Amino acid sequence: MPCRNSNSGAGATVARQQGTVLVLVLLIVALVAALSVKFAAQYQLGLARAESRWHGAQARAFLEGTEEVAKLMFSIADIDSGTDFLGEDWGAQVPIEDDGVTGVAQLVDASAQFNLNDLRTQLVADKPIGNAERYSSPQRRFIRLLQTFPDLPLNQNEAEYLLEAVVDWIDEDDNESGMGGAESNYYQGLKNGYRPANAPFKSVDELRLVRGFNELPQLVMRLQPFVTVLPSDKVGMNINTIEAISPLGNGINNLLLTLNDANNLEPLSPAEAEQFIADRPETGFAEPAAISESWNRLSGRNLDSEGLRTDTDYFWLNATVQLVDQRRSMRTLMQRGENRKELKAIQRDDVFELPTVVRNDKDKNSGKTELVD
Repeated sequence: MPCRNSNSGAGATVARQQGTVLVLVLLIVALVAALSVKFAAQYQLGLARAESRWHGAQARAFLEGTEEVAKLMFSIADIDSGTDFLGEDWGAQVPIEDDGVTGVAQLVDASAQFNLNDLRTQLVADKPIGNAERYSSPQRRFIRLLQTFPDLPLNQNEAEYLLEAVVDWIDEDDNESGMGGAESNYYQGLKNGYRPANAPFKSVDELRLVRGFNELPQLVMRLQPFVTVLPSDKVGMNINTIEAISPLGNGINNLLLTLNDANNLEPLSPAEAEQFIADRPETGFAEPAAISESWNRLSGRNLDSEGLRTDTDYFWLNATVQLVDQRRSMRTLMQRGENRKELKAIQRDDVFELPTVVRNDKDKNSGKTELVD
């Protein structure tokens, strides 16, 4: 009977133990390597986040600093306190240049757009739809504005129904204003119901919630270059600062088509609007009465002039800065002081892109809003 070699059994055991140790060592090395990669990635991510926050904070500081520059430039500009017009010093672009920072800031007249809160007037209930006397002058202008988009044709009745819904959205009661009006009964009956604001608009995007507009988001996009939201319901429109060319780049500015006589709810023809704006002096109309005089002389009709003005109380400060890979934009609403030479920041809007020509149906101007004390 053959003898078993005890040394060979011991050697096999040692070999197995060495193999086990080697596997454990490899597992430990792999675990350490994986943890090292993970911790290094987290460390790099943390550094990137910290750097981004730092650059973002710097960019924000530059944006808020443009408000002080705007206040200074406005106070020293050669301004006729009774008239504001295109080409004045306050409207010049101001470049922003510092170590690693570039950008631009510019004041624009907020009343060169239609203020949605100017619609906050009760309709004349005893006047039927289709009768211009049912509406205030700003309401008539809004009805006309809604009819000025050829790619979204609306007739006069449809425009009046949309206006009625807007009036109900911003008035304080829960009573429907007409066939197009809507209050709690309508909005709470929607699939995802909500209550009407029954208060002034806070942003243009709020218009998307209003009856009729909630089914026509493309109409809200068309309106955005022409409307704004200001904290007063009697701002009016400054005829002197409305650009002759539409911001859509497709002809005469739609806001000029909203001018007409008080008995007409149809928009003005482009030819008449071009004739009127060509008659506007280079330094603007000196006073509101001059607007009516020019209109009446050219058209032979009486202008629906309530709410038209030649100066402004509110300005938007549009500012953009680029710092490394941080690009930030902000709009600040500036209110004019009583002495007409001072500006005060009353609201800031962080925006993804400053308002420009509308080229598609993406909402480029949504963002958070900050009220300034």
